[in-house]
Amino acid sequence: MRLAALLLGGGVWLAAAVAAPRAHAFEREWHLGAAVGAAGGKSLKVAPALGAYAAYGVSDVFDVRLEMTLRGYEIAAGKNPYALSTMAGLTYKLDVLRWVPWAGVYVGYLAFLGNPPPDFAFKKRDVALGVGAGLDYAFSRDFGCGATVRVDDSLAAAGGSSWESLLRVEYRWGW
Repeated sequence: MRLAALLLGGGVWLAAAVAAPRAHAFEREWHLGAAVGAAGGKSLKVAPALGAYAAYGVSDVFDVRLEMTLRGYEIAAGKNPYALSTMAGLTYKLDVLRWVPWAGVYVGYLAFLGNPPPDFAFKKRDVALGVGAGLDYAFSRDFGCGATVRVDDSLAAAGGSSWESLLRVEYRWGW
């Protein structure tokens, strides 16, 4: 019975893989998108986040990205500094039909636009290193959507860590 179920499942997967259209991730392809979601971290309550990003396909498996996220944190009563995260990264993507999973590494800058408290886990302005992953869906060669999560570690002596989870839409061209 298990063997029959395994063969049936494998056959369904193979039929779907052969019949489904190819993925839409190509080299020399530009991406421009917007994102909305949430952010949080060490000494930070969960807050809304808005983002914008651009990417360029340097090959069929690697993209270079520039991502900017504005986060509206609440640190303490009456203290609501916004944070601006600007990160550049290199991502590796796998084309799997219309679904494109990816993961990458980032380096960038985290700046709090207000004055955080003195015992805060972050500097007002700091360099950050990050890792991220996501899953994109290609509606067509021109339009896609996806979900992403990224964790950034501040290089400050205080050792702050933050995360963001975003839903995004994008326009693609240049393929």
